[in-house]
Amino acid sequence: MSSMGRSIVLAFALLMSLAAMAQKGMQDVVYLKNGSIIRGMVIEQVPGVSIKVETADKSVFVYPMDEVEKITKEPAVRSSVANAGIGKGYEGLVQVGYGIGVGLYGEDRAKFNFINGYRFNPHLMTGIGVGVRAYTGSGETTLFVPFFLHVRYTPLDRKISPYLAVDFGTSFNASEDFRTEGIMLNAGLGVSIRTGESTALLLGFGLDLQKHSVYELMRINYRNELVERGVNSSALSFNVGFSF
Repeated sequence: MSSMGRSIVLAFALLMSLAAMAQKGMQDVVYLKNGSIIRGMVIEQVPGVSIKVETADKSVFVYPMDEVEKITKEPAVRSSVANAGIGKGYEGLVQVGYGIGVGLYGEDRAKFNFINGYRFNPHLMTGIGVGVRAYTGSGETTLFVPFFLHVRYTPLDRKISPYLAVDFGTSFNASEDFRTEGIMLNAGLGVSIRTGESTALLLGFGLDLQKHSVYELMRINYRNELVERGVNSSALSFNVGFSF
């Protein structure tokens, strides 16, 4: 082989090596129409049907092509955290917790919630919930069944993100023929930890408020009488949930 031929071969080999080195610093970036940005490596693509992406933490996600805005090659961001990858659609939430009564009429309570909702984008979810509250602060257990609107805002589209949540509705006293008790409100914050393509673990705490009736012994017309009155019972609650 002539010296010119050897030079061409060496130059070609050098270019291939540089290209390979450059590719190692690149990553696939999938932009979804709902605003999510998925960074990783495209490991499978069915034209016009679906795309499969593996993120830096080895999680694998599959998206229909009609949800994909564009696919690009961009420099890898080594310090970035994998995106949540949870787009719009149905979301269910199962939640358990315990509240410690605070204030004059505060009562301890065990709680269970089941929520059916809709995620509008990676940040905002709302739904309708039903649950059970077991109040134990009075020495005997009283069961309430709340129905409520649930709204949750997750500011970061990441694997781990803080969240703000509000539940607002009314409760029925299952221990007294499902009598309507009054307004139920819970406002809280916590952290969401993605566990799969559309699942997450939610850990949080908040303030529970429940308006309900109590009977108090009062002096009326020189006689002691039991009088029913509405009070606000509050508690600091700690909650664990799983969304799917």
